[in-house]
Formats: sequence, structure tokens, C-alpha cells
Amino acid sequence: VYPNPADDVVKVSIVNSQQTTVRIYNVMGMLVGTRLATSATNEIEINVSEYNPGIYFINISNEESNVTKKIVVE
Repeated sequence: VYPNPADDVVKVSIVNSQQTTVRIYNVMGMLVGTRLATSATNEIEINVSEYNPGIYFINISNEESNVTKKIVVE
């Protein structure tokens, strides 16, 4: 997940070729965005320019793993 902190776009790199779901949550735990990556995608771009500045959590999940990363939107 980069860049962090971000002000317009966050990129999420996908290492395996499985279907991956990316969910973005605010600090209150509310879902604010969802993206789906197919097997042909190695990277997902998420536009965060309309998000309020603050801390968000990106949950990246597929059949093999489930990872949550913290990002800061400026």
C-alpha cells in the first residue's frame, strides 16, 4: 500500500493472481469503499481525494489471506 500518507491516490499491490477484495474503513469502522481485483490485475488504484483527511484502514482479502493496513489521507 503506497504512498502513505496520501492525498489523491493510493495504490495496492497484489502479489498473487487470485481474485482480491479491497475494503476501506474509516476509524469508526464504517465501510467507505470497496474495490475488486481480478486475476489480471497486479495493482489497484484507489482515489482518496474525496475522503476527509484522517486515518483509514485498508483490508485486503482473498482465498489465502486477509491483511489490514493503516493509511493516512491528508
